[in-house]
Order: sequence, then C-alpha cells, then structure tokens
Amino acid sequence: MTATLSPDVEAQTVDADKPRRRRLELLGQFLRRHSAFLALILLGGVLRALFMLSYKPAFWYFGDSGVYVQMSEKALAPSSTRALGYVVALKILEPTHTFMSLIFLQHLAGLVLATAMYAFLLHRGAPRWLGCLAIVPVLFDSLYLTVEHYLLPDQILTVFIALAVIIVLWDRKPRWWATGSAGLLLAAAWYTKPTALPVVILVGIVLLVRWVGWRSLVAYSVAFAIPYLLVMNWIGDRQSVYGSQTGIALYGRAAMIADCSRIELTYEQQALCPTRHFDRADAYFWTAPPKRRYMAYTPEGEKLYTSFSLSVIRQQPGDYLRSVGKESLAHFIPGFRLGPDNDCLRLRWTPPDGFRDTLTVPNRCYPSQARADFQREAADPKNGPEPTALTGALHQWGLYGRLIPSTLSISLLLALAALISGLRFFRWRVQGPSTPGRIKLDVVLLFFAGTGLTLLTVAIGMYESRYAMPALPLASLGAALAIYGLTTGRVRPSPPEDDEKPDEKGAEPQAS
Repeated sequence: MTATLSPDVEAQTVDADKPRRRRLELLGQFLRRHSAFLALILLGGVLRALFMLSYKPAFWYFGDSGVYVQMSEKALAPSSTRALGYVVALKILEPTHTFMSLIFLQHLAGLVLATAMYAFLLHRGAPRWLGCLAIVPVLFDSLYLTVEHYLLPDQILTVFIALAVIIVLWDRKPRWWATGSAGLLLAAAWYTKPTALPVVILVGIVLLVRWVGWRSLVAYSVAFAIPYLLVMNWIGDRQSVYGSQTGIALYGRAAMIADCSRIELTYEQQALCPTRHFDRADAYFWTAPPKRRYMAYTPEGEKLYTSFSLSVIRQQPGDYLRSVGKESLAHFIPGFRLGPDNDCLRLRWTPPDGFRDTLTVPNRCYPSQARADFQREAADPKNGPEPTALTGALHQWGLYGRLIPSTLSISLLLALAALISGLRFFRWRVQGPSTPGRIKLDVVLLFFAGTGLTLLTVAIGMYESRYAMPALPLASLGAALAIYGLTTGRVRPSPPEDDEKPDEKGAEPQAS
C-alpha cells in the first residue's frame, strides 16, 4: 500500500522551496557577477596564508618591534619616541600568547580593505573590471604584504586612513553618522601614528568645500576632537610623540645638507653639525653620541634640534629642495637607488629566503624572526629555520613584485589628466571627456591624502619605502576614479564652424 500526499500538501511543499531556490539563484548570480573579484581575494588570501606558514610567527624590525612589545608589558604611558595605538593592540591580544594572532588580524585587514575598495568603486558606478584592477596592488604588492607580516603599526594606520576616506567619499553628502565614523577612524589613525594629522585636516577641508551640512560637519569634528582632547589632556606637559617632536626627524633632513662652514649658527647649534656623511637622514641622529640623543627628548633639546634644522633649511633652501626632490623620486620611480646606506633598508621589506643567518639581528638586512611568544627580543638568527623552496619563491617575488612606485606614478598622471579634462585655456578647450566635478574633487582628496602624506614624511624626515604604504590604496582608488571619469564623461561638442561667410559687400551667402 503506497501513501501519497494530498495536492494541498504538495503545493505547500513547493511554495516552501521557492524562497530557498530564490536565495540559491541570487547567490549564483552574485558569484557569477563577481567571480573575478572573488578569485583575486582568494589568491590574496592564499598568498597571506603562505606567509603565515612560512614565516612563523612574524617579522621583527630591530629598534621598533621590541620597543612596542616592551611598552605593552607596562602600564600605558606616553612615550617620546612611539605612539600608543599599536601598544594597545598588543595589550589586547597578549592573552593569546602568540604574535600570530595579531599578524592574522593584520593580514585579514588587508583583505577587508581590498573588499571595501571594490565595493566603493562599484557603488560609484565603476565597472567591475576597474574595481578588480584597483585592488590588485593592495592584494599582491610585495612590500605591502611584507609590512603586513611585521610587528609594526603601518598596516593598522593604512586601514584606518583608507576606510575613513572611503566612508567620506561614499555618497555626495555623507550622513552625520558616516562623517562621525570617519572622524573616529582618523582619531584612531592619529593615535596609532601622529603623522595622520594632515589627513584629518584635508578631509575636513573637503567636507567644507562640498558643504555636507552642519550636522555632518559637526559630527566629524566632534568624533575626532573628543579622543584627541582626551589623549592630550591625559598626556599633559609630559614629553610625547603627540607633541612637538618633529625637530628630531627634521634634524636628519637638515644634517644631510648642512654646510656649517658657510652658514651662521649659534654656539649651541654648531654642536649639532655633522662630522660624517650618510645617505640616510635618520643615521645622523642614531649615530650621534648617546648624551646628545637623550637631550633631544627634553624640551630644551627638542627646541635646539628644531632651531638648528630651521636655520640650515632657511640658509640653504636650494639644497633642501634638491634633497627632498631626489628622495621623493624614489617613491615614484621603480628601482630608484639613493645610495648604499638605503640598500640594506630596502631589503628589510623583502621576505627572506630563510631566517638562518650568522649575522646578529641589528646587522641583518632581511627581516628577522619574532619569538614564538610575547617576548621583547627577536629570535637568534643562528638557530633560525633553513630556507625552503617556498621561502625561496616568496623571496624572489618580494624582490620584483613591488607595485607602489608604478601605482603612485600612474595615479599622479591620471589625476592631472582628470583635472585638466574639459578646461578652457584662453580661446580653446581641451578636447575629450569632461570629468565630472565631484570625481575631480575626490581624485584630489585621494591623491593628496595618500601621496601628499608620503611626500610630507620625506620633507620633514627621510625616504622610507614603507612610508608610502598608506598611499597605495588611496592612489589606486584615485587612479580608478580618474579612469572612470575620463572614459564616461560626456565629450563637449565643438563649436560650429562658419564655413560660409558674408562677402565683402555684406551679402548673405547663397546655398549651393
């Protein structure tokens, strides 16, 4: 005897299956539409997984990583050399007893940022292929991924700045909660590294120029100002990196060009004149006698370093501009060499073929290995893992897979093209698409928020390839928006030509 369902029960079963089938159809459509993006994210995730498997638990930067770990072991206190954002992250994750937890989050943040970039461009109407092209540098640039694997705050800084700018540019007039979120993210970026402060000012100017409304503008200002004032009030009159410490960084820039035999300096300032020449600006400070270095972190010492630097720059402006211009070129020209002192620094941002080395950590150019637990010292290179075929392949990719200089150069050219498109010069107009004004303003913000910040670090400090890391996602987005504006803007019609002109007697021309 066979049981059968009634027609009503069968109809109910079919109706119940419809939502599930509809969800599966929508999922299938989504996967097909964004298959290229998903493939890139998958490849980027696999590459990061290979890093975590090959270089356990993290890369160690001598002079920085250990200081952050040491600060995380103590009560939170202002420092004259390091910001506190990364220290807080280490404190939060210390119960895991492994640096791999923090490194995993840094790699994950890179994938999240790439996803946000893709979503932003599609929201603005850009084609999917352009969105995929824009995220390639973030997913596969060797320096970017190597810094992600370091115990350093640069990845967190980059993500905070990029997400804040994306939120601000998402809509023409962002809501108050959006600008408030951007303000909080930029406050976190400033707390992670005070060099983010110019981006805060730049975003505020753009919100004013676009005039997003009082509520949105106040929300942005208050969201940044409250954390900023709380931190500064907590610091008080104690020396900290959030105060006026630019004189120390600027000293190296000035010492590179200082010709103390032909400029006027006070007796105290003459004591800071360099006695050796280096190709790296920071070497002038770190090779100085310890007593002079310690003096720099006092109010009197900071004032002396600043006055010396400003005196040198004021009396040698041409030398200063040439020095800054030369080092700035290294951010835009692939393989640009600044000198032997910078060669070892460049190798620090290349994944090694192995950690085992006879050199000590301070003298090792390639990344060193962190210890398995939360210790303030790096692992001994003499006992490091031997090279493998995988680490050898990652090392080769690290040497030649740097996309930041090319990305910044292309972004600069496209930004200029977008700005001049459709402009009238004297009596003639540039032919071609007229990039919409909103895209032009967005391109300016994206370019200066990233690349401008990078060049500022050169002007007041030194060239360091990792300092261009925050510029990479913003420059890539700016280039993509410029391409979108140049290729979709309406072509301005040329004025009609007067082929037929009246004769000399003023008679109207006759049709032929």
